[in-house]
Amino acid sequence: MFKKKPEPTILFECENWATRKYSPIRPAAEFIPEKFKNLPTVLHKGEFQKQNVYSVKICPGLQHYIGQGFVIPAWCDIDVKIINDHPHVTYSDPDCNHAYHSKEQMGDFLNTRFSLQTPVKLDNPWIMYTKKGWSTTYLPMLFHENPYFEAVPGSINHDKGPGQTPINIMLKTNKDFVIKQGTPLVQVIPYPRETVVARTGDISKTTSRRYHSLIKTAVLTFKGWRFFMADEKNNYIVDARDTDVPSDLD
Repeated sequence: MFKKKPEPTILFECENWATRKYSPIRPAAEFIPEKFKNLPTVLHKGEFQKQNVYSVKICPGLQHYIGQGFVIPAWCDIDVKIINDHPHVTYSDPDCNHAYHSKEQMGDFLNTRFSLQTPVKLDNPWIMYTKKGWSTTYLPMLFHENPYFEAVPGSINHDKGPGQTPINIMLKTNKDFVIKQGTPLVQVIPYPRETVVARTGDISKTTSRRYHSLIKTAVLTFKGWRFFMADEKNNYIVDARDTDVPSDLD
């Protein structure tokens, strides 16, 4: 029996074929930083696998975070020049327009984090919307070392608005730089808007039993506990449409 293909939770649409083809929206798991990829997994090898000394590469928390959601890459080359402490942006695609917030809007908020207080609004060509009741969190590419800029985090109810949203970035330098086409700009994670209740209190019998049940996974095999913490793969899938060159001869 064939498994029914899941319905899309979020749609990314763009009228520019070249962007869809050469700067596509992809799962975040496909944008692993090169330095992270090149880290040795095992630093010191023990007699059994669980006695190995590992690098941070195998940390489940890091792996799960890096693989969350989707990534919007730069759709064209973006040249940023700083003139009198003010950013001026030129796109290789002339259809894109320069825009920014004034630095007065920021005041001294985050002034110890960013060199310039003028947020740049990158002219995002993607129109996005989600299923009813779903929102989207935007996160900077924190594990991609970038001395120039950082996306501004935030959450948007993309089931309610028109869906075309600029990618806001803050500048970490007062020097000129170029964002090359294909550079990962922002991590986009859809989530359902649901009431989430947290409870605090003393450790209950159930919590204690749960802890002592799960802690034994560390000694079930010589691989150690990480074997049982492995996440499911392909949690985020892109169903790419209309990326072939249009032709009546196919």
